[in-house]
Amino acid sequence: MANVIRNMNFKPIVEEISYKRLQDPQPSATVNMRVWDELKVERLRSDAVKVVLKRYVEPQPSCIFTIEVAMGVEVIINTTEYDNLEDPIEYFKTSAVGRVLASHIACIMSELTLHSQIGPMVTAPMVQLPQ
Repeated sequence: MANVIRNMNFKPIVEEISYKRLQDPQPSATVNMRVWDELKVERLRSDAVKVVLKRYVEPQPSCIFTIEVAMGVEVIINTTEYDNLEDPIEYFKTSAVGRVLASHIACIMSELTLHSQIGPMVTAPMVQLPQ
């Protein structure tokens, strides 16, 4: 299945960014930042799909901020190889496409949180789907 992607010359585009500032945490409070991704694959035409990765950050308990960043890319595919995939989402989450989207999102999130109470938030440059 290594030949699913026909052309690795793709350009990620920002689809959505949402940053919501919440109240400050309580003094000496422990805040856990929950991070997860959602990956969607949509067939555009017979030889192309659109892959969109959206990363969510939600603190537990609810404080500081929430962030959502989505990036998408149109990928030219080998139709036969793509149609033989059991699960396109599983394929793209471990492909170069998933890594590129996750890396760009990680950079954007670190810039968005640079001047927050916790400093730049560095998330993994890999797809993190909930189990």
